[in-house]
This record gives sequence, structure tokens and C-alpha cells, in this order.
Amino acid sequence: MKKYWQALILLGLITFLIVIRIPLLFSNGVINGKPSITIVQAQNSLPSQGEIAPTTSENTDQQDSPVTFNGETLFTYSSEVQGFSAKKRAERATQEIAAIANNFVIPIDSLTIVKLEGLRVIATEENSVFTLIEADAQAANRPLDELASEYLQKVKTAIAKYREQKEVKIPVRRIISAAIEVLAMLLLLVLLKKILNRIYRQIESWKTSLFRPLKIQNLQIFSVDQEANLLLGLVKLLYWGIVTLILFIYFSLLTRYVPQTEKLGDTIFNHLYSLFLNAGRAAIAYLPNLFSILLTVLIAAYIIRFCKIIFNAIDGGTLSIPGFYQDWARPTERLVVTLIGAFSLVVIFPLLPGADSPAFRGISIFVGALFTLGGASAIANLVGGFIIIYTRAFQTGDRVQIADVKGDILEKTILSTRIRTTKNEIITIPNANLITSNIKNFTTAMRDIEQPLIVHTIVTLGYDVPWRQVHQVLIEAALASPLILDQPAPFVLQTALGDFSVSYELNAYTNQPSLMPDIYSQLHQNIQDKCNEVGIEILSPQYSALRDGNQNTIPEDYLPQDYLAPGFRVNPFTQIFKKSAHQDHQQQPPE
Repeated sequence: MKKYWQALILLGLITFLIVIRIPLLFSNGVINGKPSITIVQAQNSLPSQGEIAPTTSENTDQQDSPVTFNGETLFTYSSEVQGFSAKKRAERATQEIAAIANNFVIPIDSLTIVKLEGLRVIATEENSVFTLIEADAQAANRPLDELASEYLQKVKTAIAKYREQKEVKIPVRRIISAAIEVLAMLLLLVLLKKILNRIYRQIESWKTSLFRPLKIQNLQIFSVDQEANLLLGLVKLLYWGIVTLILFIYFSLLTRYVPQTEKLGDTIFNHLYSLFLNAGRAAIAYLPNLFSILLTVLIAAYIIRFCKIIFNAIDGGTLSIPGFYQDWARPTERLVVTLIGAFSLVVIFPLLPGADSPAFRGISIFVGALFTLGGASAIANLVGGFIIIYTRAFQTGDRVQIADVKGDILEKTILSTRIRTTKNEIITIPNANLITSNIKNFTTAMRDIEQPLIVHTIVTLGYDVPWRQVHQVLIEAALASPLILDQPAPFVLQTALGDFSVSYELNAYTNQPSLMPDIYSQLHQNIQDKCNEVGIEILSPQYSALRDGNQNTIPEDYLPQDYLAPGFRVNPFTQIFKKSAHQDHQQQPPE
């Protein structure tokens, strides 16, 4: 703290000494700047001889017009130049001499005589001060060169005298005023430092009460210390910006106490004033647009909040709208929020600063071209995503079959759908492809119409097996499966009467479509067990015809202990006798 006070005091003393000693730098032209234009350029900028030739006037008695400076008459004009009367010439010369005298940067010795044909120009390295023509020399009854030298010397003497008067020590009142301003500046800086320290302590206390780590799931973006350091850095940046502004303002004010630096102070102050004035005017001019932006954001925020309340109620089941399904709530909410945000941006965009600039227009054209050239497939997938949502084709977790892909819906996004197959394969299908494919959903019946899914399998058996027995055996096999429902009861359909076999379709109900592979496996196992228990062979009829006399295909566990495989039954004579008897019967005459 002691070092801080020492630095402030040292800063104040240095500032005060600079302000007091600056006049010495500008006295007697010590600081000689390089000429910004040459004498030749000054000559070229002067009027031609014809332009300054004296005009003929009916009133030859021209009144003398004195050129005065600092209460002293330096010389007089009695002749007029074309377009300029003697009075105007005197006024202009007086103004130029006063301007040079007050500009301590211009050395007195820089005043020289530029000789042109018929006139003499007293000029500095930058511009002309006044001119003398032959008529002026004739009025003074002196040669033109001698008159110009005399007038130049008078001007130099008057300016030197004026500057000596200005270079007198600064009055005590100004010194006291400057000292008070320096003291006020130091006190203001001390106050700012105390405020800064208090803000520092407050931010440190917020580490345990206000700040929380910024995380995205398990990823920590900002820790508490990083948030505090960021806020401290912003406060420190603001502090040094205010300090710099204060130093500039006080420096401009202090330099105005010294005549030699008054112009410098005025320049600094005018720059700062114009800067803040322009910024203030721009801010005031932008207030209507800012109000429109805030109003648009406020209205959009309240509309979004109201929509979220409605959609939360629909999603929670507390509000129902006829024809609007509950699972539409979240997608519709996202769609409505996106549309409201897009509409708000369309309204706000023209009100932003620089919205009419070429940069903004270029960005708009680039984004439009990007969507036009490369967004066709994305837009198709986007439209397909909304079609899938509002047709309610499936939901996340449903067991579906799309083309030759069967599995559970793992993720449903606005652009694509991901399916996990029974082999744990993840398949991504663009939504544009979904709207052109048939989608078979095995879960919708349970959810929408509260009807269980029917699983079915086909068994072909020979005509020698009684169909009633087959129905009973297949139903018992279905009921023996733990994933099959007792009610509604399973049923069997005879779907085809083939040349050698009958097709039996077993239909059973289940409420767990996601376990379809296990259900079918259990059904097939139970069908084999039940058929074996009652002695029904599940064989193709063709194989059965060719293997007559072979070992039964029923597992040995289900066969009697005294079972023997029958031999081949070949009875050709029986077939012949049956055929002959049949023919004799047909030949007998009717009674």
C-alpha cells in the first residue's frame, strides 16, 4: 500500500511539472517542425499577378485600413486588390498574424519574403500571411522590397513581444488551480483503487456462494477459480480503461492553464469530446432499434414460455387435444421454438448495427448459397423426419422391420434413425429413405390399441395324423412357453392342404415383442417336445414315403422299451388280387 501511495504522488508531481515546464519547449521556436509544404508550393498557391493588380476606382481617395496586433498598429493598407478592399486585406493580415503568434510551434524566423513579379508575399513554411503590391509601395513612397522588409521586421518584433508576454510565469491562481486538479485526480484514482479492491474481495467471497462449475455432463468447461479469474480480468480491464480516460481528461484540462499548451489541451479535449459525443449520438440514434430488438426478444421469450407450458401439459397427460397425440408434444415443441426463433432473427437482423454493410450481405448470400447447393439431401431428410414423427410410424424402443432390417429403434433424430438389430448391429437409415419404405412395427398394437402381438409359426404334417390332435398338441406347446399369454388363447389355422401334407399355423399372443427371437425359439422347442410325447413325427411326407420300414425318427426317450423297427411291407399279390376283384365287380351285369 505504501508503494501505491508513493507511485500516485510521483505521478501527480510528474504531471504537474510537465504542465508547468511545457511552455519552455515551445518558446522562441526551440521545437522546429519540418515544413509541410515548400516555398515553391506556397508560391504556386498564391494568386497570379493579374489577379492582384490594383483596380481602377472612381473614388481615388481610399481610406487607410490598419493592421493591428496586440493593441499595436503594425502598418496600413490603402490600396485594394481585385476582389479585396483595403479593409478586407487588413482584416485577413491581422487574423493570420494573430494565428501565428498564438501558435508557439511556428518559429518566428520561419517568416520570410517570397519575391514574385510585381508583389511580395510574407509567408511561413506552410501558408502566406499578407501580401504587398506596387500600389502599397507607391502609397508609402518606398521601394517594394524595402517596404516588405520593414513590415516583416515589425511583424516579427510584435510576435516576439507578444510571446514574451505570454511566457511570463504562470499566475499563482492558475498554479493553485492546476495543483487542485492534480490532487482531485489523485483522490479519484485512490477512490477507484479502493472500489477495485472491494470488488476483488467480493468476487473472492462469491467463489463459495455464487459461482458454480460450468459442466456439460462430466466435461468441466470452467472451474470456480477460472470463472472468478475471468470476472477479475474484465473488472481490471474496465479499471485501466477508466484510469486512462481520467488521465487523458486531466492532462487536457491541465494543459489549458498554460497559453503555450492551450491549443494542445484543446485538441486533446476536443478529440475526446467528439469521440464521446459521436458515441453518444450513435447510441441515442440506435435506441429505437435497441428497443425494437428488446421488445422482439421479450415477446418471443414469453411466447416460447407459454408454448412450453402447453406442451409440458400435453406430454404429462394433464392436457389433451383431440387429434393431437401425446408423443407429438416434444417434437412439436422443438419445431415451434425453432420457428419462433427463426422469425425473431428475421425481425432482429435488419435492426442490428451494420446490417446493411457489405460484410453482412456477403454472409447472407453465402449461407443462402450453402443451403441451396448443399442442403437438398439435408432438407429431404428433415422433411422425412417430420413425416415419420407425425405419421407415428414408430417410437424409440419399438421393435420394427424396415425393408430387410429388423431390430429396436435406438435413436430417432430429425435427420436419421438408428436401429439396433438382434445381433447388436447399429444401422443408421436416413429419414428420406424411411418415407419410401414399408415399416412393420411389432410394438404399436400394444401401445395404441392395447392388443398383444400375435406370433405365428407353420408346421407341416401328414394326412395320417388327425388334425384335432394336431391342434391340441400345438396349443399345448404354445401355452408351455412362458412368454406366451394364456388369454387371449392360442389358436391353430390350417393354411394349406398340400399334395402330401397339411400346413398348420400356430398363432399365439405375447406382450413382449422385443423378445421375439426367444419366443420363437421356445415355441419350436415346445412343438418338438409335445409332438414327440404323443408320437407325432415332424417329417416331410416325401421322406416318410421313401423310408417305410426304417427306424422311427422320434427320440428314443419317447419310444416304448420294446419298440422294434418294422420291416418293409411289400405285397404285390395283394395289389393284383385287389385289382382283379375290382375289375370283376365292374363287369357284373346289373340285376
